Amino acid sequence: MSLICIQDQDEYFRNGTFASVLFQRAIPVHIDPEVDMAYAEQCVEHFNHLSDQMIDKFCEMAIAYCEFMRKEWKEFEDVYPDIVEDIQREIPEKLHGREVLAFLTTPEMYIEPPEEAVCGYSISSACVWEPEHALDWIIRGDKILYVGSCEGMGAWQEEEDYETIF
Repeated sequence: MSLICIQDQDEYFRNGTFASVLFQRAIPVHIDPEVDMAYAEQCVEHFNHLSDQMIDKFCEMAIAYCEFMRKEWKEFEDVYPDIVEDIQREIPEKLHGREVLAFLTTPEMYIEPPEEAVCGYSISSACVWEPEHALDWIIRGDKILYVGSCEGMGAWQEEEDYETIF
């Protein structure tokens, strides 16, 4: 039985859903047309079996991103009062551990053709603290390469391309 339910295809992706263990619901998956479905299934399987350590590390990085953006938006409160108000209203002052997962409202997986013999993919999601650029979580093998704003990077960039400022 397939882990991925393909629903349609456009010029960029085969689009479907899969049951996410972490988010405890079906989430969209977007698969590059050049990707073999067996590899796509491996990526979904990999994501559904991330170690507790890796999930906790992601949550720590996502909270750091949230807190950084909270401070950044606060500096521009006179220009973006609605964003600052949304953050203050919707996100507790101190998030802990996996609480941050509840604030990732639309997680979606993106799978590109592999360049190594490991799984590589990204999870992107809307989040209150960055309404313009959302959140991107990029994984290659058993390593989190990046957590930050969506910059259009996939899992196969050079590692130095994944630097963040927080």
